[in-house]
Formats: sequence, C-alpha cells, structure tokens
Amino acid sequence: MNGLAELVFAREHGRTVLTRSRVEAPMALVRPFDLPDGGLLVQLVSLGPGLCGGDRVAVHARAGRGTRVAITTTAATRVMSMDPDAHAEQRIALEAEEDATLEYYPCLTIPYPASALEQTIDVQAAAGSRTGIVECWAMGRVARSEYLAFRQLAGRTTVVRAGRRAYVDGLRLEPDAADLAGAGVMAGRNYLASGVWTGIAAPLDVPPSPVTVDGPLVAFGESAPGVAYLRILGTDGPCVDETIRASVERVSRSWGLAPVSLGRFHN
Repeated sequence: MNGLAELVFAREHGRTVLTRSRVEAPMALVRPFDLPDGGLLVQLVSLGPGLCGGDRVAVHARAGRGTRVAITTTAATRVMSMDPDAHAEQRIALEAEEDATLEYYPCLTIPYPASALEQTIDVQAAAGSRTGIVECWAMGRVARSEYLAFRQLAGRTTVVRAGRRAYVDGLRLEPDAADLAGAGVMAGRNYLASGVWTGIAAPLDVPPSPVTVDGPLVAFGESAPGVAYLRILGTDGPCVDETIRASVERVSRSWGLAPVSLGRFHN
C-alpha cells in the first residue's frame, strides 16, 4: 500500500496556517493545534495495524517564510512481521524557507520479529531557518522477549542548509549479521534515539542527562557551528522520553522560542 501526506504551511495575519494538504490512505491528518507563539502542530495518523511488507509511505512538508511548524504522530509506528524478501519504506522530505521553524518529532518506531524497514529523511533548509528532527527506535517488543528479533532497520538522514550539506547520519541494524547487543553497539539497551537541529543561535548548556551505568547513555552537543546533535541509548522508555524532552527544551531556548510540549499529543 502506498501512503502519502503532503503539507504546505504559510504565515497569515501573524499565525501559521495549513494552506494545502493532501493525504492518501493509510495516512490521515488530525486537526492542527495552534501553538502559543502563533505556530501550528500537526499530527499524522497511519491507519491500520502498522507498516507491512511492500508498504511505501511518503511525507512531504514545506514550511513557508516566517512559519513555525511541528509535526508528530499520534502513536508508535509498528513495523509488522513480513516475508523474508519483503520490506517497508518511509520517505520523509522536509523544506524550511527563510525564517521558518520546522520540527519533526514522530513517536517511537517498534519493529516486530522478521520485519524490515528502510527510511530516508531529507531536509532542505534555508540559511535563516531552524529545523529539528528526533527519531526513537525500540529494539523490538522487549516484554515479549523479542529483543533484536527484527530483520533490518535502515535509515539515512540528510540535512542541506543554504545549499550545502550540513549533516548526514546513517543507521543500519541487521541482528543476524552481527552481535548488536554487545558493547560498542546497543550494549544491551532497548531504545535508540537520534536527533539533529539546525539554526542554533546561542551556546547549548550541559547535556540533558548524565552518563551512568543504569541510566541512558547520552551524547548531546554541537557537531558544527549552528548544528546540534543528540544520541541516546536507553533501557527505560520514560527515561529516554524525558531526555528527548529536555533536549528539545534546550534547543528551543537557543532558538529563543517556547518548546513544543509533546506529552499531550502522544499516546
């Protein structure tokens, strides 16, 4: 099944509005929510049990000049079990024009046994824009003893800012090909999160969580002037969520904007 969501945003009368939307099943759109600073939060819904073998989903979003847009999902994305020669695809394309702020914070992705997912996120950002992306992956349904039982998770995130590549991140996990649970990879932890933000205008403060034996392993800082990154390996889901929330708050302060409160929108 091919799913599609195309969203275009503009600034009108001091507020961000959704001027154009097109969705095709299994994608659906929840009514946008106004943010206190004149921005807009949009929730995407994927109908059905989850991504199945052969499914292809595309999301295209363009934030016009001066807009503030936050895009999220209402629940975890489940990548269902599938035949050995099948996989699902997600293609996310984000465009932020001058003085726009565009954030993409989907809920957790959960791969089921024998599942395979290929994902790309491509961001085109104008020089004066601000963009943010955070992804969070579970290593299976741990409560059902399905740790690292998926076949493949593959992803690539590319951010082009002012016509120049500012950030590239690749992920490829194949449990049957290597010992992913060992030290130096997942280290026995159940969750992996990755984030990147551009348009950082002020120095970031201390990392949002200490590195401890039992707590999440966190790397948070600037990889280049104006570009911040986040990496988390965690065992406890709520701790990972709290670390992501704290990171979003720190970046928002650097931008001089109020942070998006995602808790009320995530199930």
